[in-house]
Amino acid sequence: MEFDSLKTLRTFCSLHATPGDEGEVFEALLRRWRAQGLDTERLGAYAVVATPGERKKADTLLLVAHADSPGFIVSAVRSPTELEVLVLGGIEPVGAELMLKTAEGCFSAQLHAPENPEAWTRRQPLRVTLPVSCASVRKGDRLCWAAHWEEEGGRIVSPFLDNRIACALIADWYDRHAALLPEVNVVLGATAMEEVNGFGASVLARQVRADAVLALDVTYENERQSVAMGQGPVVTLSDASALLSPALRDRLLACGVPLQTEVYNFSGTDARAFPQQGLPTPVVPLLLPTRGNHSPRESLSCADFEAWPKAIAAVARALFRPLP
Repeated sequence: MEFDSLKTLRTFCSLHATPGDEGEVFEALLRRWRAQGLDTERLGAYAVVATPGERKKADTLLLVAHADSPGFIVSAVRSPTELEVLVLGGIEPVGAELMLKTAEGCFSAQLHAPENPEAWTRRQPLRVTLPVSCASVRKGDRLCWAAHWEEEGGRIVSPFLDNRIACALIADWYDRHAALLPEVNVVLGATAMEEVNGFGASVLARQVRADAVLALDVTYENERQSVAMGQGPVVTLSDASALLSPALRDRLLACGVPLQTEVYNFSGTDARAFPQQGLPTPVVPLLLPTRGNHSPRESLSCADFEAWPKAIAAVARALFRPLP
């Protein structure tokens, strides 16, 4: 069975999954994994896991992606056509088309930017209007950007690339990329709530014991750090969730594939959960640079997406060699 990688990504970018409501992405992953003959497990509402049927190899690598993207939650229903919402995750309050998900289905909606954007804070609600009456909407229902897809000049433009990019890659791993790491037992995991509290990764870290973990996610273009789209995957040397030693940095950069690096002291990925659970496992964030993160128009280089699997294999082999 073969899946075209961009076709898979487009499918995942059409799904509605906000923090705490990742079911559509989880179910899509489980269907693909089962079709590939993998053993699957759902860890409550927090994570899904896939493992190969035979686990005879010495080293186990966990590839982890988060299934949620930032979105909105209904905090008040003013009328069947007017709502107040709060943000879930880091979103700029730009006026844009949304999709409202209720028990009765999905409905088009319009997000209105605050009258004074400079004074707006994440604690303040935003106004949403519906073009048609929706009697089924309830407090706690979720909204996300309206899905759309563009391919232009070797780039993809779509909402939710953070982090459907990584979900698409792990969805196809055993169909398209398993031959890159035949000597390694690769476990695939997807988590909930990375954008708000990291609860999903904490549950996954307690349940899956791996010899190495790669947190697959996205990062920002950064001219000052010479991180650019089209120049390959990015290793995070430092942020709020990871802090790699200079020795490990040097080993990874000598792995044989082009890698960019970044250094921050804020933000982060699911990487934080594994040492927080007391695991001695090496954890490396291996990300793709994007533009317009958390906006209705995120963009990605197709060349970076295609280079990612080989970078994963090369970094994994470097991690499984003991440091001097």
